[in-house]
This record gives sequence, C-alpha cells and structure tokens, in this order.
Amino acid sequence: MARSTRGSEVTGWTGWISFASFIIALSGIIHVIYGIGGIFAEGWYVYSSGTVHIFDITTWGWWMVAIGVLMILTAILLLSGNLFGRIMGVLLALVSLAANAILINVTPVWSIIAIVVNLFIIYAIIAHGDEMKRRPT
Repeated sequence: MARSTRGSEVTGWTGWISFASFIIALSGIIHVIYGIGGIFAEGWYVYSSGTVHIFDITTWGWWMVAIGVLMILTAILLLSGNLFGRIMGVLLALVSLAANAILINVTPVWSIIAIVVNLFIIYAIIAHGDEMKRRPT
C-alpha cells in the first residue's frame, strides 16, 4: 500500500508566509517608533487645530506601542507556524485588505496591488500555514 507524502511536503507558499511575517514585523517596528514619538515628543506630530481628538497624543502613542508589539509577536509566531500567529496574520491581512479597498479611489494602482498581495498572503496562511512548522531552518 502506497503512503501519501503530500501531508509532509513543504511548498513554496511558505515564502509568502515569510514575506507576510517580514512585512508585519517591519510595520510593528514602525508602529513602536511612532508610539514612542507620541509618548515622549508630543510636538513631533503635526496636526491641525480644527480636528476633533478623541484622546491625547500620549494615549495614542501607548496604543501604537501596544499594537506594534502585538504585530512583532504575531510575525514571530507566524514564522514558527503557531496557530495564534496564523490567526492574527490572517486578521491583519484582512484589515489591510479592507483599508486598501476603502482607499481604492484615492490610490487605485497601489490599492489593487496591495489587495492582490493580501489575498495571496491570506491563502498562503490558511492553506499552507502548518507547513511553517515543518520547513527546514
């Protein structure tokens, strides 16, 4: 009786997952940097006085740091094939997809490119995310 080796095969889709992890980590680092700027240097941000603010820049900075740390953690867990990292990776890609769909009238070319990339990432994580556990390091 022939044994199927398909379940243990690592495909090239893991490259998309690694790419998603890199982008999520980079975005997380940028969020942390912006957050630190908001916490310690409130004058660093330029905003108009006519804008309604729900909370102050320091609170916004702390939120940015927290979200950035969560994104960095997600990237690390996604690279290891962890289920929580895969779920968070899909959620972050869905948020990015929705944001780019909303902005399609403002930046059509970039939005379409980003939507397609997000679709590839979502497919790779959902269909091939468990392969990250088996890939050679």
